[in-house]
Amino acid sequence: MSSRRKVAVIGAGWAGLAAAAALAPHTEVTLFEAGREAGGRARKVAADAGFSFLDNGQHLLIGAYRSVFRLLESAGVRRDNAFLHLPMQWYLHDGLRFSIKHGRFLGIRAKSLPAPLNLACALLGAENAPFAARLSLLNKLDALQKHARRTAPDQSIADWLAARRVPQAQIEQFWQPLVWGALNTPLAEGSLKTLTNVLADGVWADAAHSDYYLPKTDLGALFAEPLIERICAQGGRYRPSCRVGRIVCEAGGVRVNGEDYDAAVAAVAPYHLGALLPESAADAFQAALSALRYHAITTVYLRYPQALPLPAAMTGFARGTAQWLIDRSRLNGQPETAAVISLSEQHGSLSTDEWISRVHADILRVCPTAPAPVVARAITEKRATAARPIGVAPPDQSSLNAQRIFLAGDWLHPRYPATLEAAVQSGEAAAQALLARRQ
Repeated sequence: MSSRRKVAVIGAGWAGLAAAAALAPHTEVTLFEAGREAGGRARKVAADAGFSFLDNGQHLLIGAYRSVFRLLESAGVRRDNAFLHLPMQWYLHDGLRFSIKHGRFLGIRAKSLPAPLNLACALLGAENAPFAARLSLLNKLDALQKHARRTAPDQSIADWLAARRVPQAQIEQFWQPLVWGALNTPLAEGSLKTLTNVLADGVWADAAHSDYYLPKTDLGALFAEPLIERICAQGGRYRPSCRVGRIVCEAGGVRVNGEDYDAAVAAVAPYHLGALLPESAADAFQAALSALRYHAITTVYLRYPQALPLPAAMTGFARGTAQWLIDRSRLNGQPETAAVISLSEQHGSLSTDEWISRVHADILRVCPTAPAPVVARAITEKRATAARPIGVAPPDQSSLNAQRIFLAGDWLHPRYPATLEAAVQSGEAAAQALLARRQ
């Protein structure tokens, strides 16, 4: 009989997969997933006829996602094969444009400089913006970096920008797209400390950390499937389409779906947590769960008769419905475009046809002769991200851990917004906490 502990990991999103992968070499893991597809809020979707692949949202990884890439490499996924790798670039059709790879100022190439000087050089040499506006933006970024070094109470990004009288044009062309893309949060709700954490570990830390990585295939083939294969190869079990009821705490362990385990990792979305935890624990977490704010992301996929002549792999708009257009022909040669709309709830309840019509209108601004799409689809994740109120720390798990239950999820990360990197780090942290706790 095995002396290894039996652990249930509930939820096969990126946090649950990371936790199960970390636990599999040391315990007998059973990974439960209520849906048919693993991946949670970053999963593949059955591709419609005419599309090369579909996910429930277009995702962008950056070089600072070290835990994600380390986990992928452990499962045999080669970064260079799985992603289109691009140095940081910023191309707004109706605004600011700069590039780390091609930017230069006074003959100095941005890519030859270390971070964050590379970004400063690229900004000073930016296009489609007056020099005074570029210099003002650089000054604000410098002020933000200095602010991040000081110990100060957290505040909203909107309040910080207002205190420095940042012009509306600069907000529209830089700060708003940055915060929407990185935090998926309105400026008035976005934590300045969270934003500076992202910048400190990304563009300010290392030149390679700000590089973009666009998946060339669906997130199932790229992430979920290789990890599940690895988990199962190490003796773990995977149970898709298996919904878990309330966890029952017993002397020396927990009971999950009628089966005894030594411990459990709950890696479900926070809005499912109340029905999963023991009732006493669920009540204790209710205030923290109720305080979370959810925001939607809509992705509109379009396939055209031929690839569109988009000017960049990622073409953005300061004003429009689509915030970023991803040229998927550069990923796999297919004439497809993915449009990302963060905070898509601000547009109201649009029908699929309305989303498609609005995004195609934005595309016509860039490519006036573009024909109608051959096929199109809009996918909305209504609660794509969860954010805590400004200044609120993650809930204390000590009482829950004492009952051999550990939580994982991007919403629990103490430093980062709800991102793929936050999910993976949270899953690995839950696994480490579980393994460190003696029976």
